[in-house]
Order: sequence, then C-alpha cells, then structure tokens
Amino acid sequence: MQNADTILSILEKQTINNKNFEYKRLYRNLFNADLFVRAYGNIQSKPGNMTPGVDNKTIDGFKMQWIEDTINFLKEEKYYPLPARRVYIPKKNGGKRPLGIPAFMDKLVQEVLRMILEKIYEPTFDANSHGFRPNHSCHTALYQIKKTCKGTNWIIEGDITGCFDNIDHEILMKILSKRIKDGRFLELIRRFLKAGYFEFQKKRNSISGTPQGGILSPLLANIYLNELDIYMNKLCTQYNKGVRRKQSLEYHRMVCNRHNYLKRGKKKEAKRLHREILQTNPADSFDTNYIRVKYVRYADDFLVCIIGSKKLSEEIKLKLKEYLKNNLKLELNQQKTFITNLKNEKVKFLGYELTKSQENSLQTRDVTGRKKRHINGSIQLLVPWQVITDKLKPFKKGEKAVGFPARRNLPVLDIIQTYNAEIRGLYQYYCLATNVSRELARFQYYHYYSLAKTIAGKENISVKKVHDKYGVEIERKDRTGTRKIIGYTYNTYKGKRTITYYNGGLKKVDRPISDMSDTFGNHFKSGQLLQKLASDCCELCGTKTERLEVHHIKKLKDIKRKYSKHGKRVLNWVLLMSVINRKTLVVCEECHKEIHNGTLKKSFPNK
Repeated sequence: MQNADTILSILEKQTINNKNFEYKRLYRNLFNADLFVRAYGNIQSKPGNMTPGVDNKTIDGFKMQWIEDTINFLKEEKYYPLPARRVYIPKKNGGKRPLGIPAFMDKLVQEVLRMILEKIYEPTFDANSHGFRPNHSCHTALYQIKKTCKGTNWIIEGDITGCFDNIDHEILMKILSKRIKDGRFLELIRRFLKAGYFEFQKKRNSISGTPQGGILSPLLANIYLNELDIYMNKLCTQYNKGVRRKQSLEYHRMVCNRHNYLKRGKKKEAKRLHREILQTNPADSFDTNYIRVKYVRYADDFLVCIIGSKKLSEEIKLKLKEYLKNNLKLELNQQKTFITNLKNEKVKFLGYELTKSQENSLQTRDVTGRKKRHINGSIQLLVPWQVITDKLKPFKKGEKAVGFPARRNLPVLDIIQTYNAEIRGLYQYYCLATNVSRELARFQYYHYYSLAKTIAGKENISVKKVHDKYGVEIERKDRTGTRKIIGYTYNTYKGKRTITYYNGGLKKVDRPISDMSDTFGNHFKSGQLLQKLASDCCELCGTKTERLEVHHIKKLKDIKRKYSKHGKRVLNWVLLMSVINRKTLVVCEECHKEIHNGTLKKSFPNK
C-alpha cells in the first residue's frame, strides 16, 4: 500500500505535467488508511472538532477502527454523509450567516477528498484567485492590487449574491467531470452536496450550494469560480490596449522650455521650471489608446481595476453580470457592486481601504541625490478610521480609557496574553497599510491603559501601583534609557519567563506575512501524535494494546488547574498533558473511560 505522500505527489505531478490530464481511477485511493491518518493529523487540533454533529459524536475517542469501518463502507459504496447540524452566526451587517456542522467522520472523509482534489486542481487555478488556497491569503490579494494596479481610474467592486448557497450542483459536477472520469468518486462528492442539514429537528434537503462550515466547500467553490477567473482573463486580454500612455502636451512644452532656459544660461528659470515639471503628470490621463483591465478575486469578493473610461467600466460590469447569470447561474449583487472613481472615493476590500496617491504629491531622492517621483498614482492600502474607532469602543469612554470588567476573573498572566492577542492580531492583519503606525498607535494608547485599569480593578489598587507591582524595565527604542511596561514573570520547567504587554512595534511591512495562509492544510506538527497512535501503547498505563483511543480536549489551559474530587491532587493525565503541551492523549479504552468518569486512580500531589 502506497503512503499518503506518494499518492498526493503522483496526483500533483500529473496535473503539473498536463493541466488537462484526465483522472480515471481516483476512488480506489479512498481505501488507503494512510490517507485517512494524514487527514486526521491535518484536522485533529481544530477546536470545532469538539462540537458534536447530528450524531452527537465529536473527535474525542478517535480510534483506527473508525477508519477501518469507513473504508469498508466506501468499498461497498454504502457511505452516505449525515446531514449537517445548522447553526447561525452573526454577520457584521446585523444579519445571520448559516453554518453547517458536519459529523466528525464526514469531516474526515471530506478532508481526504479535499487533499486529493487540491493536488488535482491547485496547479491549474488562476494567479488572480487568492481565497482558501495554500500560500495565499487576504494579504497576497491586497499586495497584488498594490503592485499591479498603479494608475487605476475606475474600480468595479464585485460581490456575488449568496455565492456559496447558490452554486449549481449540476454545473459543478459538469466542471468536475471534465477532469475526473471516475463515476464513484463523483458520486461521493454529489452525496456530500445533497446531504442536507438539520434545522429545528427537521431534515431539509440541499437543492444548491456548498454548505458553509464544510471542509470541502471552499475548494469546491474555487473550482466553480475558476470558470469566472478564466473568463475574466480573456476579457482583460481583450480590452488591454497600448504599450504606454502618450506624453501630455503640457509636460512636453515645459520640458522644452526648461531645455531652452538651460541653453540660454537662465539657471534660475530652469530650476523653477524643473520644480513645476516634478509636479506635473508626464502622461496624458485621457489617452484613449491606452487601456488596462486587472482582476483580483478573494472567495466571492472581487475587484476589477480599470485604466480607462467610466463607459468601459459599465460595459465590463454588464458583461460580468451576464456571464455569471448565463454560465454559472449566479447573480451579481447590485446593492454591493459599485463602480468607483478611485481619485475621488476610497474602495473597501477585505477590511482595508484602497485609494490612489495624489499624482506627483510625494518625491524622494535617488542614489545620486536627485529628486524623482516616488508614488505617482500608485495604490495605497489604508486602515479604515472607522475600524479602529469601533475596536476602541470597549476600551474607552469619552476620552478616557476604561478597564474590561469581564476579564477581571482571569489570572494576571491570562489577562496580559488576552490583550496581547488582540493588538497582535490587529497589527498582523493591517501591517500592509500605509497608515498602520498612526491608526494602531491610537488604538494602543487606550488598549494599554485598559489593561492597566483591568488589573487595577481586579486587585483593587491604583494604576500607579499596578505599574509599581508589575512594571518590567525595557530599553527604549531610541536607546536613550529604559521605561516600565506592564508584564508578568512566572516559572516554567525551563526556568523563569517574563511576558510583557505587546512591544513589537507597529511598523508598516512591504510584503505579505508568509504564514497567513487561510487554507485547511497541515499548519501544525501532528507527527508525534500519529507515532503514539501507531505504537500500540497507552500513554498513561503503558499497556500494549491495539485498542487505543485518542482523548481530546478543547483548550489546554482549561484543564491545567484541574483537580480530582478527592482532595487537591493533580490528576496524572492532566499533569502529563501539561508537560507534553498537547491537547491529545493516546490511551487504552479502560483509561479513557476512567478519565471521563473521573475514576482514574493515579494522581500526583499539587505542589
């Protein structure tokens, strides 16, 4: 039996060598237990696995027997996914988004299908698509816009109405069947699409759409919308015209006049005219023989950046609407799809604001010391002012910082870590923005004093005493001395460690952060767990048995201070999970039952 790496590598090479390669015997790969083990390793640490599906089962108690039973069902073609349990999560606009929670084994099978389909389709996806792909993220989409859309006049802000809920199953299956010539494999995907969902204790059938919350759904949506990417590439090529804009008459006249002044020795007039030349656009903005159309998509949101006229933008928007309706049976959301003049208005995309720098407004000096244009008409990424204002609401009242009462029940170390996670997450997302330092400094000011007041409220002391008690001396950035910042020192098995409030800086970065990919790939090391599972040895009692199960917990920090019911003695499985810093334990059936019953006898004094 081939291992998972070999199978996936072969599939990927076949696609790279021939993007139209037809796959005829894919279903037999689903009989490979190693693929399921790899899939389990990919998804085992996700907190959502502890949320039960309609069968009331979670990932807790996972064992190899589950894989064997599933493979047997697949061999007999009797595997039918269970309906997803539907819940609703709030949206920013006040509405609610439906989310499907599949049963765990359905998630596992979906992950196997996802790994196979990703190797087949990922090498063929368009470079303008960035949503839910390996090594792609919101940052890569924004970076592409900034680097390739300089000089844009008009932007079509595209949004597809209920894209994931309205994907046509028959069109999707037809797209898949172009490359996949295996009826059993396609039928399994169809069963997942038709599995339906449970809502208000009643099963409802899926007529269209890929269920949001399913592991396979983002990839299927990308396969579907790749047809739009192909169409837009052809449209961009069709409209693009000219090599470069012609020179404006005004600029040409000024350059000639300066040359004449220099010939006559009139250096003062030539210098004055040179300053005016640097403030003048050399290109003719109304050159009808120069057109550029660029397209970038992230999931169901996309931008079309146009150097051209508004009439051209309206024409492209109409063609987009017709293609989506006639070819993909999707509808362009008229309330969220706008044509925006980038010179006069800002465009919102993926949480950022996009604007065009004022032409010739900024200049720098080159290596020879001469002035040159620096960001003539380039795209600028900005942190929206309203985003920071909304983020500050819990931390300020009027112009004063306030504490966060809901967090006072946490230990001081956890309070600092919670605040650090908030500002670090905000900075990491907006670090590409030109104004990130200014806007996040505004946030950091109130955020830090909210931390101080939260600790002060918890311990019923003043903010000054908080700094006296928890202040840690750190070196100033300009190295002119030291300053105090709130921190906490604690003991670990490696010795003392000090954690302080975020002090990593808020500097703008020029390139996307490499580890911000938003795919379902293997972003963590699961090898240790899989080795333990294959060792046939219980991690608690040391018993050699093939009947091993994996005990899962949702959060490691929630059990670190767990005590047994018989005095303050730390449970041995809790201590072991704390030491190995893992949310899983591979145990025998007997130990697993005793963990859940609270009857596991062995424990260690809590010193």
